[in-house]
Amino acid sequence: MIGIVVLGATGRMGRRICRMVIEDEELELVGAIASPTSEHLGRDVGLLIGVGETGVEIAPPAALPNIAKDADVAIDFTVREATLENAPKAAHAGLDLVIGTTGFRGEDLRMLEHEIEEAGVSAVISANMSLGVNLLFELTRQLARVLGNNGFDFEIVEIHHRHKVDAPSGTALELAAVIEEELGKEKKVFGREGNVGPRDDDEIGVLAVRGGEVVGDHTVMALGEHERIELTHRALSRDAFAKGALVAAKFVVEAPPGIYSMRDVLFGGKREEGL
Repeated sequence: MIGIVVLGATGRMGRRICRMVIEDEELELVGAIASPTSEHLGRDVGLLIGVGETGVEIAPPAALPNIAKDADVAIDFTVREATLENAPKAAHAGLDLVIGTTGFRGEDLRMLEHEIEEAGVSAVISANMSLGVNLLFELTRQLARVLGNNGFDFEIVEIHHRHKVDAPSGTALELAAVIEEELGKEKKVFGREGNVGPRDDDEIGVLAVRGGEVVGDHTVMALGEHERIELTHRALSRDAFAKGALVAAKFVVEAPPGIYSMRDVLFGGKREEGL
């Protein structure tokens, strides 16, 4: 059994991950971490998520070193500030990491990677843990490679629930980065307003839409003079991200120390032929 600690266990994603870990025969929930100010501290996490008593009490981050003695992997779906504070603690306690937090800046990731490497553990870090979205990254790579030099323009539209605090989504930015890498373009345009003039050939448009309770939609468009191709992924529930996190946890616990992406999880560190 792989022992799992969930950071942010009382959040919407954290609760789903806790439940899915409990339901997975290969995994065991051994820790549930919440904010030091959470009203749920000391409560059995099973009662919070509706599965009955589990014997796992919701604890503050200060309990991580003690909980880590019985754990293998920490799964973190919190917010930028919490991850930057708690993920290094988990790593230095000897836990491998699965980090699905979004909203990082470039220097944040460099700091996290430094701490992980210094601790000598393994980590999967991804803006989106969905297996389908990570296949979308690869399909987008091929789309850009084939059509990028044939007069096609690339635009990305993402839609999320009204509660999401960062925009554009980390997934949309990663899709743009994939296109940039293939085409050598670095001119992202975040929405358009007013008399902006004709579209520049080097632009990669990124538009964020917010409203309702949309879990997460991402569409990549390649627009040519005579045809248009759209690649779309729609998350039907947050379980898509939770499922990917569990797959990543099973991968990372067997991986040599280092930093990995969901691309590594899906393709074993290399792309399949044709992708």
